[in-house]
Amino acid sequence: MSAGLEDGAFEGMVTAYGLFDEDKIVASVALKRSEDVFSVEWLAVEEGLRKHGVGRRLVSKVADDARALGASDLWALARAPEFFLKIGFKLSSEDESPGPTHAACSKCRQYKRTCHPRIVVLALLSNSN
Repeated sequence: MSAGLEDGAFEGMVTAYGLFDEDKIVASVALKRSEDVFSVEWLAVEEGLRKHGVGRRLVSKVADDARALGASDLWALARAPEFFLKIGFKLSSEDESPGPTHAACSKCRQYKRTCHPRIVVLALLSNSN
């Protein structure tokens, strides 16, 4: 897919979703679980489908899955942090993150050149519970 999706390990993936146009995948997302830490992985949307709610719906789906599995927070290492902030995530840091880190990023040729990822988190439990 030409939307920035890179290869990665499948360890800990709980669910994955894709949107297809005939036999071509045009959007994807996965939910990763490592013990009690849940994170958004492999979120990618073809450029022509962006700004139409596709990414928001995909993240909402994995957030629902994480919530159903008892997660209190959903983490992401966001290559597009502004998108995540628009849908309710808050900026965090590597010091606060029990999950995503920039460790793998440092090996990537794009890191700090064309890619400036941020760690973000979404609280899944409401205050009324």
